[in-house]
Amino acid sequence: MRKTIFMFALALLAASALSAETINVLMWDDAYPRSLLTMLPEFEKATGHKVYIEILQPPQVFTKTSVAVTKTSTDYDLVCVDEGNIPLFASLFETYDKWPSGKAFPKLDPQTVTPAMLDVAQWEGKLVGLPINGNLYVWMTRKDLVENAGYRKDFKAKYGYDLGAPQTFQQTLDMGTFFHEKGIASGFGPFNGGPAGVFGEAIWMWEGFGTKFIDWVNGKPKLVLDEKKGVEGMEFYKKLMGISPKGAETMAHAERQAAFATDPKGVFSMFIWPAQIAGYENPDKSLVAGKILYSAPPAGPAARLAIRGTWAVNIPLASKSKQAAAEFVYWWGSRDIAMRLVEMNTVPARTDALTDPKWASTKPWLAAIADSMKYAAARPRFKEVAQVQDIVKKYWIQGITGQAPCADAVKAIVKETNDVLAKAGY
Repeated sequence: MRKTIFMFALALLAASALSAETINVLMWDDAYPRSLLTMLPEFEKATGHKVYIEILQPPQVFTKTSVAVTKTSTDYDLVCVDEGNIPLFASLFETYDKWPSGKAFPKLDPQTVTPAMLDVAQWEGKLVGLPINGNLYVWMTRKDLVENAGYRKDFKAKYGYDLGAPQTFQQTLDMGTFFHEKGIASGFGPFNGGPAGVFGEAIWMWEGFGTKFIDWVNGKPKLVLDEKKGVEGMEFYKKLMGISPKGAETMAHAERQAAFATDPKGVFSMFIWPAQIAGYENPDKSLVAGKILYSAPPAGPAARLAIRGTWAVNIPLASKSKQAAAEFVYWWGSRDIAMRLVEMNTVPARTDALTDPKWASTKPWLAAIADSMKYAAARPRFKEVAQVQDIVKKYWIQGITGQAPCADAVKAIVKETNDVLAKAGY
C-alpha cells in the first residue's frame, strides 16, 4: 500500500514537472512592475511555472519589442506595450478571446478593467491584450505652500483669488509665477524627456486650447491641427518653462522627481504618472511626503483633459508558452494582487481595487485618479506614430525653449507630419 502511494506521489510530481513552463516577460521600468516582482515567488509556487522578467526603460521596451517579436518568432511570452504603440504591434499578438482558460487562476473578465483604460488594448475592433495599470495624468501641488497663511494672503492681494491646487492653465501660471518670483519654489515641472512623453505634453496643451492634432477621418489618420491654436498652446508652455527649474529643457521623470521631492527649494505644481507616486510619498526619499495635494489636471481655455499612458500586457502569436503566460496575467490582474499593489502605492487597472472604500483616508491620490479618469484622453494612435512623436519632440522643444519661433516650430511639425502620413499612403 505504501509503495502504491509512493508511486502515485512520484507520478503527480512528474506530471507537475512536465506541465511547468518557463516564461519570459518584458516590462517597463517604474515602481509598479518592481512592486509586482516582490510577489513573484507566490505565483511560481502556486503554478510551478518559472518567470523571468526583463525590466527596461520605456524607449528600450519599444526597441526590444521591435527586434525580438515577429509573427513567427519571439524572445518573450509576454510583452508590455505602451498604448500609443499598440497599432504598431497589434498584428503580432494573440487576441484576448483566444487566450486559454486558467488552471490555477480564472481568466479575467475585461470589464474588471476601469472603463477609461480598457480601450487601450483595442485595435481594429479586437482586444489584443489586457490593460494592466491605471496610468494617466494626475496633478500634484505642494500642500505646504498653498496652506501657508502668509502666502495665501499675499497671493490673494496680488491676484484676487484664493491660492490652492490650480484648476486652470492660467491659475497654474499665476500660482507658479508667484512662488518662482519670490524664490520660494520653482513654479512648474515640465516633461521634456522621451518622444512619447513630450508628445503627451503637446497634446495636453493643444487640446486644452481647443484643437486636436491628428484625428481619424474616413478610417484614416489625418492632421487636423489648427495652427493658430497650436501656436497658442506652445507659447503658453513656453511661459511655464520660464518658471521651471534649471535644466528644464531636458527634464525627464528622474529629474522631475529630484526637483520636486529632493531639492529643498522644490517645485510648486506639475503632473505625475500614478505609478510614480510611491517615490514622492516615500519619507526616506522625499522631502515632501505627506505634503502633496492631488487633483485632476488643470483645464485649458477649451477643455480639461488627463493624458493617458496605460500599458497593456500581450501574448505574442509565436509564444510556445501561451498557457503559462495567460495564467501569469490572470494572477497579476486578480483582485487580490491589485489590492496589494494599491497598498504598495502603485495603481493597477482594476476598478474594484481602486475604488475600495478602505483607501479613502490613507491614499488621497486615488480620489484624484478617479476624478482624472473623467477626463482621460488618448494620444493619437496609428502605425507611424513613433516617427511623428520624434518630429513633435524635435520642434516642440525648439519652440518652448526659444530655439525657434513657436509659429515656425508648429509649421515644421505640420509639414513633416503630413509628409509621414502621405508616405504611408493615407
